[in-house]
Amino acid sequence: MMSLLSPLIISGAPRSGTSLLYNLFDGHPEVNWLGDEGFLFEYLDDLGDNSELFLKAIPRDTENLIKGLRDKQVMPPLEEPYQQSVERGSVSEVTIHWSWDEAAYRSVLGADGPHDIPSLWRILASACVSGLGQVQRRFACMKSPDFGKSAVSALRWCPDARSVIIVRDPLYSLDSLKRSRELRGEKLLSWPLMALQVERFLRLHEIIRKSDKKRLCVVRYETLVNDPEGVMRGVASWIGIDYDDCLLQPSMHGQFWPGISSFAPTEGIGDAPQRRGLQALSISEQEFVRRALSDFRDDFNYA
Repeated sequence: MMSLLSPLIISGAPRSGTSLLYNLFDGHPEVNWLGDEGFLFEYLDDLGDNSELFLKAIPRDTENLIKGLRDKQVMPPLEEPYQQSVERGSVSEVTIHWSWDEAAYRSVLGADGPHDIPSLWRILASACVSGLGQVQRRFACMKSPDFGKSAVSALRWCPDARSVIIVRDPLYSLDSLKRSRELRGEKLLSWPLMALQVERFLRLHEIIRKSDKKRLCVVRYETLVNDPEGVMRGVASWIGIDYDDCLLQPSMHGQFWPGISSFAPTEGIGDAPQRRGLQALSISEQEFVRRALSDFRDDFNYA
């Protein structure tokens, strides 16, 4: 029988520590950690009150259903190994393989179709868990660095969902994002995209301000890397899961994950990224961010 597999969504701005926080939940006995990024709830947020279109568009045949899931990364691409490299925007070269049972994955997707958004989540998450050969647990955890969109969407559609947003000083997030895109050689953070990124920080701030603090928890990246045990004990208590030592060891399906810095290799949790100073943003860009996001930085003690 399919369990509830309540959503546990990790979100925030890109390059704000979403991967670090997310990878701390790998291996927790009450959490099915799915791996990499998935954007189901971001699509639902984009559709707003027209979310029924998502259900109506689902193909009846499993092959086209899976093609759509993977083409638009509705759920993490678990059939492939995880990779990060300079070409992908990180100075750390990491490849992590995990076992995958395609037949088991398809068997869940080929069962009865969803009749609402919560059942859609349960089917998709259960298919991933089955493909990974895991026993279903209380939560299925997924990361979406989409400025909190997935976090609030999951809370809207799934009453049992919990969401955690991690925030970081926008100056450092954008500094890292600019360097990451320079390494990748695409979507460079020139002034038009800089304006869009700053506007998304403004929306993230509004999401946090309006959130139900009983269902959405906010973590400061800077506090996490300086007091990881204190922060993760608090997060575990807030979610309602037992504290476990894995919450201090970032990993991906049991394999050590060092970090995803765009500047220098890291080794798990550490404050080195905060001590390096700003390197990619120009002085004028720094001033623009300080002015435009002064309220955000004040509210989270970055001023």
